[in-house]
Amino acid sequence: MSAGEIDLLPGERVLWAGEPVQRPLYVAADGVIAPAGLVLAAAALWFLLTKQPSGPTMALTVVALVLGLYGAAGRSIVRYLALGRTTYAVTDSRIIARSGLFRQKERSSELAGLSEPVLKPGPSRTGTITFGGSGAVTLMGVGEPKRVRDLLTKAIDEAKARQAPPEAGSSAA
Repeated sequence: MSAGEIDLLPGERVLWAGEPVQRPLYVAADGVIAPAGLVLAAAALWFLLTKQPSGPTMALTVVALVLGLYGAAGRSIVRYLALGRTTYAVTDSRIIARSGLFRQKERSSELAGLSEPVLKPGPSRTGTITFGGSGAVTLMGVGEPKRVRDLLTKAIDEAKARQAPPEAGSSAA
């Protein structure tokens, strides 16, 4: 994401912009979701072939089959393809991710509201950076992840300091 593609807020400046240099096909959550999807797909396929349902039961079984196949493999494939069109930016007040397989969608999180960035190292000197709370932007497959994490740590501290009320050391008497 270049600085020219970002809709900056008044007075906002870009500190870092990049994109995933590594697109993980497998993430930790897939360790639960993929096998569950496989079991659901197998059960739905077995039900379709042995019971030969009709009407609403057939429709529900086909939905279960599709959901199971998506959980087993589709979710990973969609994430992999979407990461190929993902860009990230860190400004002095926000972290921004623009992603989407067919239509680009932008998500942002205010730096002052984020917890300390957590780096999970990946292959080939890449990593994923998360922020502890749900709903915050996640940076997957980032190159030079330690440098980006350190930059984010400093930017978050500075954003929180700007929002902190002035110290109560001086009062007018």
